[in-house]
Amino acid sequence: MSLHQDSDERDFTQPIVTLSLGLPARFILGGLQRELPTQKIRLMHGDVLVFGGPARLCFHGIMPLADGLHPLLGSRRISLTFRHA
Repeated sequence: MSLHQDSDERDFTQPIVTLSLGLPARFILGGLQRELPTQKIRLMHGDVLVFGGPARLCFHGIMPLADGLHPLLGSRRISLTFRHA
């Protein structure tokens, strides 16, 4: 998923919470403008990522997955994302 903002909600005071399951992924976190530098955060099975406050409207995305097999989920990655909408 390319860099994007989650800006469709009416209330940005609540954080976005994401639970990663299955294959590892690299989460990309940028700034409030798309052209600002990004950092990559490795997400493993069971990791929870929370971003809120000033980071709530930062551009973010997921890099393409590398091939692999997870012992429980095989070649899949599941991302459960929670937000107050």
